[in-house]
Amino acid sequence: FNKESYRELLKDEKVLGIGECGLDYYRCDPESVAKQKEAFIAQIELANEFNKPIMLHIRNNPKDKSKNAYFDVLDLLKKFAKVKGDVHFFAGGLEEAKAFLDFGFTLSFTGVITFTDDYDEVKRNTPLDMIMTETDSPYLTPVPYRGKRNEPSYVKEVVKKIALIKNLSEEEVAKAILNNAKRVFGLHF
Repeated sequence: FNKESYRELLKDEKVLGIGECGLDYYRCDPESVAKQKEAFIAQIELANEFNKPIMLHIRNNPKDKSKNAYFDVLDLLKKFAKVKGDVHFFAGGLEEAKAFLDFGFTLSFTGVITFTDDYDEVKRNTPLDMIMTETDSPYLTPVPYRGKRNEPSYVKEVVKKIALIKNLSEEEVAKAILNNAKRVFGLHF
């Protein structure tokens, strides 16, 4: 990762954040983890320098429970980050969720939440002003579109599921998520 090559791009007002960046332990060896951490620290430094939020990519290896990428990312953020951001495709547990929320990061949920209840407790315990939604297109297509290529317009299904779990109206959830995106990414419209 070469920070210099990104500096000019980051001066453009259309660039809203830095990411996806973080740690992915799904298929990696110790050497890869060291390189990922080095690159992630450089990306955090750029985010600090340009005062841009960070969009995090974090993925654990389900076969190796000895390492937790969520807590490793959080440790690096606590050491180096002066900015906040969003945890893209949050797939951690309640403990990880609370740690990121306490640090000021929003949690983003995908179409996965429409076909599994694995994250219901996390969604119930995440304040509405700390939730974002996404499709992670072209994958993870939400119900009722499973089997098709995922499209950004399907994010409405993620909003519906959050509204159902939180016992709120879809309109209230959608409005809160829009306001969260405006706040996190400094949008003005």
